[in-house]
Amino acid sequence: MRKYYVLLLLSLSIASCQNSDAKKSGNNNASENPAGSSDSKTSGAKSNGYWEKLVMNEIGDGKGGVAAIMPMPAGWKFVKGGITGPHGVKVTDFALRSFMINYNQSLQYAYSQTQQRSLPDIETLIQEDFVPVGAKNGLTYIKSYELPEVSKMDKWYSDQLFKALPSTSEVKAYGTEWKYQNGNPYFLIIHVNASTSQTMQNWYYMSSGLDAEPAYFETAKKQYIFSLANTRYNIEPIIAYNKEEAQRCGQSWAAFNKKMAANQAAFEASQIAHINKSNAINDAIMSNWKANDAASDRQQERTIDGIYERTNVQNTETGKNYKVQEGANQYWMNNDGEYIGTKQQGYNPNLDESMNEQKWQELKRIKK
Repeated sequence: MRKYYVLLLLSLSIASCQNSDAKKSGNNNASENPAGSSDSKTSGAKSNGYWEKLVMNEIGDGKGGVAAIMPMPAGWKFVKGGITGPHGVKVTDFALRSFMINYNQSLQYAYSQTQQRSLPDIETLIQEDFVPVGAKNGLTYIKSYELPEVSKMDKWYSDQLFKALPSTSEVKAYGTEWKYQNGNPYFLIIHVNASTSQTMQNWYYMSSGLDAEPAYFETAKKQYIFSLANTRYNIEPIIAYNKEEAQRCGQSWAAFNKKMAANQAAFEASQIAHINKSNAINDAIMSNWKANDAASDRQQERTIDGIYERTNVQNTETGKNYKVQEGANQYWMNNDGEYIGTKQQGYNPNLDESMNEQKWQELKRIKK
């Protein structure tokens, strides 16, 4: 079993945008062990009434491929923002919330304008972030408990992602039970992911709520947890993402190292870790939203470039774009990917004997 850490609730949103069709196999026989039958396209129904016929549904990766397949009751279907099904089944996906805290004392001023929050224990998190919202919607909190089978899948995917800097991770999934004013039950799954390095901690949570008719609620809850825990993920999208992320980071290290040597090395190292983590979330599980957020992304890139005092250039020979340190009039790059900047007009390193007879290609400044 593989968990592509789309933290299922966002995966469902991706799937709804992709309008994936459920695929069924020819095996419709009843099964006494749903978990054991997850290798087939459909699972049978247990005689005790808890398990219904399951159908494997494809979850798109936002690029025309399949990121994962998820077993769900045949009557359930993906819709924008969640799942719907018979007996009043409705799964609602809520927005991701992310936080960070800086541990490096020399960077306290740099982060003085950033809201700092360390990861609390689950009960504190529920009381601070969920109970007030639940109360506004007529919900009373009852209890929480870890869902180890879902935590295992979430942790597996998180461990597969490329990390720019060494860090430890804590990945857990929790089930929380609530009650409406009329006595009807409500179930909320909270996915928590924290990454901690020597300089900072980045963490976030995502959540999905389940409603169903009271007589069907326990069955729906068990079915939903089973679906999350038994989703199968393709390894190819993970490999492709990691390759792109490693290449992106590699291209920026040359300019980054120059900046570190001159100004706040630790600050920039922690910043790049934070950016990488944010990009990992957005690129891996929300890639199909990028088209709608293109204008915002460009503005964010310009802001970050301003912080790092970088500018964008292009190797006109290869068509590749790079980020270099701002402040020069001309930029040149050799075959090893190393670049130099100069304020001298008309300078050509190819004619400079001190440059060890390397071949240098002039880089053209571009605007983004």
